[in-house]
Amino acid sequence: MKYILGIDDGGSVTKAALYAMDGTLIAARPGDNVPLRSSGGGCTERDMEALWSSNVTAIRRVLSAAGAEGRDVAAVSATGHGNGLYLVDANGRPTCDAIISTDERAEALIERWVADPRFARDILPRTAQSLWAGQPPALLAWLKAHRPEALVKARWALLASGFVRMRLTGRPTANLSDASGTSLFNVRERRYDPAILDYYGIGDLEGLLPPVVGSAEQAGTVTEAAARETGLSAGTPVAGGVFDIASSALASGLVEKNRLAIVTGTWSINEYVSSAPVIDRDLFMTSIYPTPDSWLITEGSPTSAGVFEWFINNILDPAARLAGAAAPERRDLYASVDRLVFDPETEAGRVPVFLPFVFGTSKYPTLRGMLSGLEASTALPRILRAVYEGIAFSHLDHIRRLERFQELPGEAVFTGGVANSPQWTQMFSDAMQRPLQVVEVKEAGTLGTSMAAAAMIGEYSGIAEAAKEMSPGYEEFTPDPSKAALYADRYGAWNEALQKEAGRHAAE
Repeated sequence: MKYILGIDDGGSVTKAALYAMDGTLIAARPGDNVPLRSSGGGCTERDMEALWSSNVTAIRRVLSAAGAEGRDVAAVSATGHGNGLYLVDANGRPTCDAIISTDERAEALIERWVADPRFARDILPRTAQSLWAGQPPALLAWLKAHRPEALVKARWALLASGFVRMRLTGRPTANLSDASGTSLFNVRERRYDPAILDYYGIGDLEGLLPPVVGSAEQAGTVTEAAARETGLSAGTPVAGGVFDIASSALASGLVEKNRLAIVTGTWSINEYVSSAPVIDRDLFMTSIYPTPDSWLITEGSPTSAGVFEWFINNILDPAARLAGAAAPERRDLYASVDRLVFDPETEAGRVPVFLPFVFGTSKYPTLRGMLSGLEASTALPRILRAVYEGIAFSHLDHIRRLERFQELPGEAVFTGGVANSPQWTQMFSDAMQRPLQVVEVKEAGTLGTSMAAAAMIGEYSGIAEAAKEMSPGYEEFTPDPSKAALYADRYGAWNEALQKEAGRHAAE
């Protein structure tokens, strides 16, 4: 039996999964944890060699779990978090730590670029997306000004999936959908644009940008060296792959135009497929979708399930250690938190307001996370409830912005970390008063990018057919109309706090 291997390098976890040609999941395994490093000043980085080692581990684990060998893998495809910066030499070896897309060090550059009238007039019509500090142009410009030594030995400026592909194939590439979300790319003309690079002051760094390949095009084949490390067979074809936000949408079967998809990962991703690009200063992103004549219209920010992980890692786990207790297993912890959050007494009480901008947000560049409305009676269950609600309201805020551009249907496709909690998923449905079709897929990122590989080797006529045939079914959550007023009031309080803080920051 032949399989497709999908790899997903998110902002925190590496996963590998094997699929049958019809999309049936055979096995999925994680790599080793690669912790983020923060040196202050908004920096978020990680060790790239440790990341590659995590990929090797994940690949070997999933082959073992499936009882498969390298020769059983017909093709490989990788996805990963968009943006950030992975600088490597000509051999694909890191020249410095990877910079993650939640990095904030270059915010001053963003403010200057966006304030310049030329941005709205000349640059936005080409890139079709907002700028934020974790994108390659800001990071390259910041390194050029503050750490030029980091660029001296660099030959290629890659993205996360591009780094993995280069270590697999020895060839530098960026897939078209990934490249189109970097603010380096002219999305209409589908090419790097020197005028854009010159605007950022990095025209001299154009040579660092890798060649662009289509998602279902062959980016190379597994090298002998990579085969020895991973257990794959040398010569196995590797697809261009898919931008992670598009990969999750494909795994949801999203090929129809103007259908809403919600992805709850490190980022709050809310998107629909359009037959034409949307150019608007207030829109987060228009990128190129892998299906024919399609554009992915996206509103997003790093304010989703990843913020809950931040809360666990920085508050709950340290509190447990302070009390002399061992941190519980994640699965047990999630279940315990759900019990506290969805206790009727917790839901009915006065819940604080939580703005989940601990990693920032492109819409309000200087805004950060905030917990307000604490009282003497406020205990941990209601703080946890505020975190859950704040994340849901951030998604709702993004969706309302999307609805300015396109009338969207009542229901939405729903995937990501939140979907692992039926109660939290129901909260989303109740808060939005929208039916949610929860896709029955454990690893949306690996499945979506595997569709590109299946199309590459001719198993399907293209990615659109692969998405239709390989996508799983879904479970529908319907909103409780009796909760509409409750969440309307709480979202109103949340939005009022957001606008107040945004106004205060704008005045400073």
